[in-house]
Amino acid sequence: MTTSGTSTELRFEPPGPGSWEQDPVHFPRPMTRYFQETHPSPCKKGTNDFARFYGLLIDGIHYGYVNGFGYNQVLPAPEAEIPERFQRAEQVFAKKLWREQLRDWDQNCKPSAIATHRELQAVSPDALSDTELVAFD
Repeated sequence: MTTSGTSTELRFEPPGPGSWEQDPVHFPRPMTRYFQETHPSPCKKGTNDFARFYGLLIDGIHYGYVNGFGYNQVLPAPEAEIPERFQRAEQVFAKKLWREQLRDWDQNCKPSAIATHRELQAVSPDALSDTELVAFD
């Protein structure tokens, strides 16, 4: 039996420098190429915004993909921002700012989302032409 010079074995190299952790909870299976291309940037921005708002000492969560599997890297906050982050954390606890976000969710975001979902559910896709279905929003 002869062996060819090509290998079909998958290699799992880190998606970048530093320490990475495979995320089997959120990504138990390989993700599509589209998701791999569109997910990392908004996720990093969202976790960074969240961390800044609450005064966390992280710069957000960065995602990378190896053979479709998601890996994450928690990055530390920039050293220059640490004093500001501690100050913000004190404000968050003193003013219980999470309650404002919960109130906004309960009074604005959630009712709006429910109304939109009900509007969408009221439309029968079978009753729409292809053109109407594409244009439906």
